[in-house]
Amino acid sequence: MRVQIRRTWPLSRVYSFGVSVGDFYDELAQDYHVVYDDWYAAIERQGAALDRLIRNRLANAHDVLDCSCGIGTQSLGLASLGYRVEGTDISERSLERARTEAVRRALEISFARCDFRDLGPVEGTFDVVISCDNAIPHLLTEDDVARVFRAMRTKLRPGGLLIITVRDYDKALVERPVTTTPQINSGPPRQVLVRLHDWDAPDSPIYTIHLLVLTEGPTGWNVSHYSTRYRAIGREALKLAAEHAGFTRVRWNEGNDVGFHQPVMTALREVNKPRNDP
Repeated sequence: MRVQIRRTWPLSRVYSFGVSVGDFYDELAQDYHVVYDDWYAAIERQGAALDRLIRNRLANAHDVLDCSCGIGTQSLGLASLGYRVEGTDISERSLERARTEAVRRALEISFARCDFRDLGPVEGTFDVVISCDNAIPHLLTEDDVARVFRAMRTKLRPGGLLIITVRDYDKALVERPVTTTPQINSGPPRQVLVRLHDWDAPDSPIYTIHLLVLTEGPTGWNVSHYSTRYRAIGREALKLAAEHAGFTRVRWNEGNDVGFHQPVMTALREVNKPRNDP
């Protein structure tokens, strides 16, 4: 068996705090589907799970902003159920793939590049704002987390619904896993995803993730290496950040209880505008 190794950046940049999250997802876009054993089934499953959450909290919701849409997993699922969806992301290559998938499914979704810490360029407001698949933990400071909650609030109509999904960091901060079970995609081509977690220190919430994607080719297996940084944020910290930004009725749902693969936080934008708002 011959193995070829390709890295997204020189190793000297892998551990740098300056590595761009946008660069990481630009490179990963072609292989992002491998994080699921069946990405197409995940689109339908996650769309259905989010639809149930939305209907339970905001029955008449129609407009959705997916402010960290990636390659479109949640946007595609919700649009297929009749929602009017706009998707934004920091990665242009991810957006290109999302647009291609939307056209393939004959779905009308507007996709645009935007950093979710500043959603000012997004026009209008929405019934629902979502940020799924562990996007917020890319923010390594409390200030940036506060910024993103404030930004999402500005895009919600009064009484609008916020939905956030992240990894179970309450558990991870105790167990500090160094890897997870490899994810196998039967293809074709066959692909295997291996995750490695390098924690900065035994008591640090920050870690580097290495994604190794093995892809079977005609002459052997190729290995692609993608790497980025995360800050493990517990549920209580995210709840407090949401409340400080002006959200109310903050609730956490276990993923298994709502049919999602990660814990899900829901919250409502307050109806009355706080006095200290600009």
